[in-house]
Amino acid sequence: MTKAFRYLKPFWLSVIAIVALVFAQVQADLALPDYMSRIVTYGIQYGGITSPLSEVLSTSTVSHMKYFMSEADLETFNGTYQEVSRGGADFPESVTSADNVFILKDAAQDTEGIQKAFLIASVMNAAQGDTDPDAVWAMLEGNPAMAEQIMSQAQEQLKDYTEDNLNALRILMVKNEYASLGMDTEKIQNDYIFHEGLIMLGIALLASLAAIASSFLAARTATGACRNMRNDIFARVESFSSEEFSRFSTASLITRTTNDVQQVQMIITMMLRIVLFAPMMGLTSLFKVLRYRSLAAVLGWAVLLMIGLMVITYSVTIPKFRIVQKMVDRLNLVIREQLEGMLVIRAFNNQETEEKRFDEANSDLTKLNIYLNRVMAVISPIMTFIMSTVSILIIWIGANQIDLGAMQIGDMMAFLQYATHVLISFMIVAMIFIMIPRSAVSARRIFEVLETEPAIHDPKKPKAVPEGSQTVTFDHVSFRYPKAEMNVLEDISFEAKPGETVALIGSTGSGKSTLINLLPRFFDVTEGAVRYGGMDIREFNQKDLRDLIGYVPQKGVLFSGTVESNLRYADENASDEAIDNALKVSQAEEFVSRMEHGIEEPISQGGTNVSGGQKQRLSIARALTKQAKIYIFDDTFSALDYQTDAKLREALNKMIEKNKATVFIVAQRISTIMHCDRIIVLDQGRVAGQGKHADLMKNCQVYQEIALSQLSREELGYE
Repeated sequence: MTKAFRYLKPFWLSVIAIVALVFAQVQADLALPDYMSRIVTYGIQYGGITSPLSEVLSTSTVSHMKYFMSEADLETFNGTYQEVSRGGADFPESVTSADNVFILKDAAQDTEGIQKAFLIASVMNAAQGDTDPDAVWAMLEGNPAMAEQIMSQAQEQLKDYTEDNLNALRILMVKNEYASLGMDTEKIQNDYIFHEGLIMLGIALLASLAAIASSFLAARTATGACRNMRNDIFARVESFSSEEFSRFSTASLITRTTNDVQQVQMIITMMLRIVLFAPMMGLTSLFKVLRYRSLAAVLGWAVLLMIGLMVITYSVTIPKFRIVQKMVDRLNLVIREQLEGMLVIRAFNNQETEEKRFDEANSDLTKLNIYLNRVMAVISPIMTFIMSTVSILIIWIGANQIDLGAMQIGDMMAFLQYATHVLISFMIVAMIFIMIPRSAVSARRIFEVLETEPAIHDPKKPKAVPEGSQTVTFDHVSFRYPKAEMNVLEDISFEAKPGETVALIGSTGSGKSTLINLLPRFFDVTEGAVRYGGMDIREFNQKDLRDLIGYVPQKGVLFSGTVESNLRYADENASDEAIDNALKVSQAEEFVSRMEHGIEEPISQGGTNVSGGQKQRLSIARALTKQAKIYIFDDTFSALDYQTDAKLREALNKMIEKNKATVFIVAQRISTIMHCDRIIVLDQGRVAGQGKHADLMKNCQVYQEIALSQLSREELGYE
């Protein structure tokens, strides 16, 4: 799977941008619980007041605080607060019930003594109720020792308070102080909530934009990487020889280029987007929750359960995913065979047999997919149950902590959100690890193709192909198929000079097509050499060699498009004159001219909208459109009637005589090759005879038997 990620190299800038955007999204998402905690704790619970140090104090409160402050505390107070009168530039507009107030000017100093004095004075004022408050302060004025006693008692009572409870009490006293000064405490609360809410909204918007941008870039990058992967697969398959095609079936290659690449594209997209996001979010949230030791243990056990579930699922599913892709290959193979052989299936009334065959392949794949989907379906409710259980435990434990004063409500809610982030992140990772096995299998299948070295390859230092028409020589050529025990061709030697037409004939399986396929290097010889102009064709680039050749296979192949596009497939720069001449020589002009759109007539995939003979003539015309030095007709004329065959050969001879090209004809019919310059007779992979028709009729028994089985002695000119 890691090999697939090398296709991200051209998109490294996009990958960096995705990482940055995902990081920004994670940081934004993680900031929201803290702001939510502040709104709950400070905005709702504390009325929008965030500091236990009052920003405004009344003169009476300050006078009461002085009873509980040391000289050092008084000095700190004078450096921290400043007295202002109504009408002064610094007088707070929100204060309505006092003429003189003290305002906070510097909170950087150690104000613990000030806060303690403020808390004691405020609590004593609040405790007076309906009694005369001045009486208590008058007693303190006359008896300073009482103030020390009150401070000692207060410290004794407050030592059992947690820092959170103490902070909450101080803020409550600040709120009472603001109310006594006539300040609008509801406005303070609303302003704080509105301010924090706007910040949360901005952060949420930033997170959304980062998520959208990262998703777009991830999809674009994965698509581009897999586009390049498909291009490489196709280019590699184009370089395959017949030996490699025997290893990979057509159905398998199609599956690897489409379905397998799609699986890899999906996992790359998820890796760039979700797999980056989940660990960042999970680990960062984990560090956040470690602040609350009492709740972190619950989350730790939940994470361990998820990891265990993930490992079990991974070990169960990965062998099955390997089988799935093989079953997809099998299903594609069955479908391909049935579609291509539909006429044969109908002709033999074997529809039911083929339906059973398809149903068997389809059912096997369906059953395995159902099993895998059930395994993955079980994970979701288990994960949800774990998350719900953890949430309940967090609320239960958190409620006890709040009751004890060890935690604020907002902190518990923030912890719950962070815990949810952690669990969802592990759930995402678990789901990804379930999907990775299938993608890993697909990636392995893709790289089996990409890492397959073609048996036929270009030389490291290729030589230039000789200019002009040259002699083609088969020099003691022997050939055997890969892993075969015996040679298919044995010690074959002959020459074909420019302007000559050489025919190959023999019984079925004698090696005619195999021999002729050695010339364009569809196979390489096992022994000996095929030479062009005295040079071994293995010393040329395959492209340069095949540029010399106009090839017509046994089975005419047409591509979807038009008649003209199929002819220009041989030479896209061919002139209109060359196309017209090719149509005339191939005897295709007759039916093409009758078509409604002429050479612009649409051709269906595989040429299904033309007859077999028409398809073969268009295949011949395509080869003749190319001004080649060598023409190969591999049993091409068998689909033509005798009259068309005779006309085509006559026109072809005139063309060859003019162009001085070398022609190789593989044929079954004696009438097609009787007038060739040289006839090679093959029998069980060996040359049984070679020469002209008349000579072979005299001294080659194999040729005589073939000829007499087709034509009479008079037609053969044989006495």
